[in-house]
Amino acid sequence: MNVAEWLYRSGIAHGPKTAIWYGHTPFADYATFARMAGQCASWLAKRGIGQAEPVAVFLPNCPEYLPLLYGIWWSGAAAIPINAKLHPREVEWILENSGARIAFVGKNLLGDMKAQNCETIVTGTDAFADVFTGDAMTRPAHCGAEELAWLFYTSGTTGRPKGVQITHGMLSAMTLAYFSDVDAVSADDNTIYAAPMSHA
Repeated sequence: MNVAEWLYRSGIAHGPKTAIWYGHTPFADYATFARMAGQCASWLAKRGIGQAEPVAVFLPNCPEYLPLLYGIWWSGAAAIPINAKLHPREVEWILENSGARIAFVGKNLLGDMKAQNCETIVTGTDAFADVFTGDAMTRPAHCGAEELAWLFYTSGTTGRPKGVQITHGMLSAMTLAYFSDVDAVSADDNTIYAAPMSHA
C-alpha cells in the first residue's frame, strides 16, 4: 500500500482540521495538505517521473516539506531527504549517485551547487509555486509493499555516503507498530500546547 493513502483518507475524514502548523500559525488543514500533495504528484507526473524513481528534497525544516514528501509518495516516486547541513559537493554526489532528475532545494542552500542532469526547483521562485498549482492527482498511485519509498544516505564519515532503501511495506509496519507498542494516538494530538518555561 502506498503510504500516501493515509493522507488521502485523512483529507476526507478530517478535512477542515489543522494538519500542519508553522510555529503557532496554521499552514494547512488536512484537505489542503492532501490537495497540495496531489498537485505535487501531478506536477511530477507531467515531467515523466516514474514509479519508484528518486526525487530529492534538500530543504531546511519548513511547512512545504511535508506536502513535497507526500506528493512524491502520492505520485509513486521515491523521496531522497538530504540533510540541510551537508556541503554542496556532498549533495552533488548524492544527486549523481541516486540518479535523481529533480531536486527541491531551499533558496538559502543552493550556494554554488552544480547538479548535473538534475533540475533544481528552488523555494521562493515561480517554478516552486507551480508545483502546488493546477489540477491534483485525485488518488495516490498504487505501490506494492516492496516498492521503494525512501532512499536515505548515510553520513559518509568513513567514505562515500551509501543509500539505504526503505519500502512502503517497511513504513507501514513501522507506523502500525507505533500504534500498538509506543504510544496512544488521539484526535487532539495536533493541538499546540504552550510548554512551561524552564528556569533550571
